[in-house]
Formats: sequence, C-alpha cells, structure tokens
Amino acid sequence: TGELISTLEGHSWYVNSVVWSPDGTKLASGSRDDKVKIWNSLTGKLILTLKGHSNDVKSVVWSPDGTKLASASADKTAIV
Repeated sequence: TGELISTLEGHSWYVNSVVWSPDGTKLASGSRDDKVKIWNSLTGKLILTLKGHSNDVKSVVWSPDGTKLASASADKTAIV
C-alpha cells in the first residue's frame, strides 16, 4: 500500500544493508558504525547488537535455514 510500517532506529551511522530472515520474523541491518543489529520484524524492537568488525559493515545475509548470519566489512573480513 506504500504505507510506512516501522522505522528501526539504533545505528549511529548510515545503514548499508538490510535483509529479512528466511522465516520473515527478523531483520538484520549492517551499518557504517561497524555493527550488525538484529530486529524483530513484527514489533520493530532491537533483539541483539553484534560487534566484531573494525570498519563499516557492507553486507549481511542469513543462511537459508535462518540459523546463521554472515556479515562482510570494509575491514576485509567476513564474520559468521
């Protein structure tokens, strides 16, 4: 319908990547703030903040079964 459903706020810099979990219950976002955040897609509430990169997160992707999350960063690492 084009109607805004939710605005997820919590990153301290711009967001580079957002991806739905395979079951649709979660969203993962990766940001220039070096963090990955996992959100409840139904409520918009933050579930977890993942740290480990030393530069901006460029991409996030769920495994096909939704049990793992991988992130790629400008720090030249991928974390699973």
